[in-house]
This record gives sequence, C-alpha cells and structure tokens, in this order.
Amino acid sequence: MKPGEVSLADRGVLFLDEFPEFSRDVLEALREPLQDGTITISRAAGSVTYPANVLLVTACNPCPCGFHGDPAEPCRCTHGDLDRYRRKLSGPILDRIDLHVTVPRLSPEELVSIGGGGESSAAVRGRVEEARKIQQERWRELGYQCNAELPERVLRRNLNMEDDVGAFLADTMKRARLSGRGYSRTLKIARTVADLEGTEKIAVRHAAESLSYREELAFGNYGMKNGWKR
Repeated sequence: MKPGEVSLADRGVLFLDEFPEFSRDVLEALREPLQDGTITISRAAGSVTYPANVLLVTACNPCPCGFHGDPAEPCRCTHGDLDRYRRKLSGPILDRIDLHVTVPRLSPEELVSIGGGGESSAAVRGRVEEARKIQQERWRELGYQCNAELPERVLRRNLNMEDDVGAFLADTMKRARLSGRGYSRTLKIARTVADLEGTEKIAVRHAAESLSYREELAFGNYGMKNGWKR
C-alpha cells in the first residue's frame, strides 16, 4: 500500500487538469484528504493512513464543447449535455473546494497587451507572505499556521468581524444554496481576504468577495449581479 499522488503532494500543490474527466470513484476519494488532510487506505492485509494536506488546484472546461458562455463562439451542447457534464462533480466535492473562479477567453487586444500594467508577481508574493505572517502570529498559541487549518470550533469563536457582517451573511444564506461547510469556508476566505488587505476586522466587502468565489453562487452569476466581483 504505497502512497499515491495526493500523499506525494503533501504540503504542496496537486494540480488535476480536466477535472470532470476523472472517474467518479477517484473524485469521491478526494473527500477525506480535502476535509481531514489525511487519507486511509484499507485492504485485506490491513490499513494505513498517509498525510494528504495538499493545495488542490483543478481546471475544467465550462461544458463538453468548451464554449458555454463564450461571447464569440456559440455553445453546441444540449441542456442534457450540460447537465450530465456538471453532474460528474458532486456537491460534496465542490463544497470542499474553496475558490471557484471563471476564466473567460481573452480578446486579441487583451492577448497583445499582456505583460504591462498589471501588478508584478513580486508585489503579490510580498502581500501573501505578509498575510501568512499575520496568520502564523494570530494562531500560534492554538497550534495552527494559517486560516485554512482552523477547525469549526476555533473558527467561530475567534473571528473578528464588524457588526454588520453577520446580518449580511445571514441574508445571503437565505437566498443562496450554501451548506454549513460552505459557510465555514466562506468565513475562512473572508478572514484571508482581510489579511491580504492588512485589515484587522472582517468587513462586508471581505465577506462579499469571499461569497463570490462559491460555486453555488457562481453558476447563477449571483455574485456578478450583486456587484461582488472586484
């Protein structure tokens, strides 16, 4: 029982391209490591638990033909094709992936202009390193290194939010299909967004940006219609 890819990537990045094309059994097997950071393999000879604390990055097309939502090329898929394609990814798996980001096709003008005017990688890295230092100091006494590692009981007791954030989240959860796990992950992301900004308290704008990354909202363009994208 040798460790597989998810354990070999422990404390690193596991990138899975064409995510819906993996077999359903393989995708469902990711539930345990994404939730607990470990994976247990059981066979007739016994069982063994391996570390599997990975940063999972996946990519997929919006539909089988790849053009759903494209402004230039019409999608050739039927409603049945779209439904079958999306059903390959179960709700529990999507619920365990923190950020769902749609990447549209770049126009010829955008492709030509790439390389100038944007924030440099060095500047982004500096902000990320500073945010990691903030998190390490904040959670050091509790034995955690970053926001993503926080269990539910610690997360709820130690969040520092402005007074109107709770009402904003409660109102959003009434209108969106957000599970308890999705809500907890939304809080962790909001805390990280605030850390990247160097802000001590979570504000509504941080919670709104966090919510815009949830798949439950993204499919209906809910976040876009409410101006949550920055």
